[in-house]
Amino acid sequence: MRRPMTGKEGVNKMFKLHGFGNQLLVVIAFLLVVPVIVTLYMLHVIKNSELALVENQKAKLLRAVDELDLSTGESFNDILKKHGALNEPKAEKVRVLNNQLKTHIAEIMTRYPGVEVGFYSSELDVMLDGSENYEENFSRRRKSAFEKTINQQEPMVQTFGRSVGGILEAYKPLYRHSQLQGVIWATENLSNTNYYKKFKQVEQTSYAIIIMGIVFGLGSSLVLMQKFVKYVDQIKKGLQTLQFDLKKTLPPAPGELGEISKAINRLAIRLSDVHKYNEIMLATIDDGLLVVDSRGKVVIANSAATRILGLLPDSLEKKYTDIFPADSPFPSLLARTIEEHRQFKDVKVKWVSPSRKTLELLASTAVLMDSKQEIIGTVLCCRDVTERMRLEERVYRQERLAALGKLVAGVAHEIRNPLTSISCYIQLWQRHNNPSPRSLATMQQEVTRLDTLVNQLLYFAKPAEAKFSTQNLNQLVEKVLQFFTELYPGKYTIIKSLAVNLPPAWIDPEQIERVLMNLIFNAIQAMPDGGRLEVKTVYDAVTGAITTTVSDSGCGIAPEALSHLFDPFYSTKPKGTGLGLAIAYEIIRAHGGNIEVESKPGQGTTFRFFVQTSREENYGAKSYSCS
Repeated sequence: MRRPMTGKEGVNKMFKLHGFGNQLLVVIAFLLVVPVIVTLYMLHVIKNSELALVENQKAKLLRAVDELDLSTGESFNDILKKHGALNEPKAEKVRVLNNQLKTHIAEIMTRYPGVEVGFYSSELDVMLDGSENYEENFSRRRKSAFEKTINQQEPMVQTFGRSVGGILEAYKPLYRHSQLQGVIWATENLSNTNYYKKFKQVEQTSYAIIIMGIVFGLGSSLVLMQKFVKYVDQIKKGLQTLQFDLKKTLPPAPGELGEISKAINRLAIRLSDVHKYNEIMLATIDDGLLVVDSRGKVVIANSAATRILGLLPDSLEKKYTDIFPADSPFPSLLARTIEEHRQFKDVKVKWVSPSRKTLELLASTAVLMDSKQEIIGTVLCCRDVTERMRLEERVYRQERLAALGKLVAGVAHEIRNPLTSISCYIQLWQRHNNPSPRSLATMQQEVTRLDTLVNQLLYFAKPAEAKFSTQNLNQLVEKVLQFFTELYPGKYTIIKSLAVNLPPAWIDPEQIERVLMNLIFNAIQAMPDGGRLEVKTVYDAVTGAITTTVSDSGCGIAPEALSHLFDPFYSTKPKGTGLGLAIAYEIIRAHGGNIEVESKPGQGTTFRFFVQTSREENYGAKSYSCS
């Protein structure tokens, strides 16, 4: 036999069948919709009861004034003439009229308990209610009502104060012998009537029903909210535990809260797995990685960072300023990144580690931001390029030796021709003992050619020491272009596309001018019949480099020749020495930059070289040497 379900099991089953969201919606609907409907209905009942009460009392007062009107058919003057008071003073007239009318007034008041009735004489301007008050005994409000009734010449009913609990007044014009004599009035205080007492009972009952509905709804919601808060508290405590131990899962809960708990548990498991993957990945990479939060505490420091940067053991949760050796340059680099909110790319650092090993490092920093673009931390990445620098130095030496071999062959070829010419002319002088002017001029040209060649060789072998300073590269470009514009007026279309607000460049102006002169002169030689020359400067804020581009619309360069353009004594021009581009390459390399070339036969050539911005503008242009 199936066991009957207990109350607690029934509630839990309800929570499983109906989620917390649906239950809260039902309760909200009950709290907002049902009480509002009940309230509107009960207010409607109260309003209808109020209107019915007032209309009933209005009809009663109108009947009272009609019966009082019919109770006597004499006019006020008829009554006064009958009792010999027609010519008496006003006070005597009022006394006589009150004595004669009070019987009729009392009869109507007896027939309608709680109702006061009377007459108003427009001639005497006095209210006659059968009392002993013979003076003016009515207010301005009554006076206004009398005048309005006389002017309109039709019955009028008005309320004074609250419509249900206030005073109800009825007024009817009084006609005798087809003449308007005054007004018949009746008044009643509705708060003293049985109808009003019944209305108050209905009103109290209605408000009681409204309050009971609200209390019942609040009680139901409190029971539900108690369970909801209980499970939310469990989830909150579980989340506090998960902050320190991702293996602690949340307890099960009913309804949507149960789904939330399961989702959080799955998320915790995935975070735990990702944390393990990150630890394994960070342990295997060779680059040192250090992550600092917005408070300056270390949150990630892999083994490579500890080894390369000489960090203290157990660096996590410590201030980054406390974990570096005393002579380390990296705290200042991190501090500038945090204070200036900027990144630094590939800062060259020569660092002597605590193990007394000299390391060549490339350090980069960046600011970490969340989805709201708020700073949450800083990252420092260091790459050990010591071996790479050594290999590059060896490769560079081999390239220099190879270039030297080409240089020797080129020098031998370039010097042999002038020397052969000079030798031939000397032999002619010895034979004829009479040198001609033409031979002397030719020998002078060959000697000049040898001198130019020797100067270029000396500059290539040992360039002049660069004198770096902050310079406006746009002004340097303008100066060189002005020279060629005056040299070849109107022959070439020169297009300048210079970057606006270009930061100062850290260069030797004479050497960079030599590079520009060489590139532009080569471009002009490629366009003997004229053409388009374009010079452009661009600043890259990420790398901190300024790019200068020289493009022409000339004949272009064959693909097989592109790889040899910067080799000494390699030239595509019949009378070229092949040292111009080689010297330009050495100058840009001495500036820590690079030079590139793009060309297609018949479509023109583009040379592009890169230099760094001013030291004051680009922290990445600096190098540190620490020991």
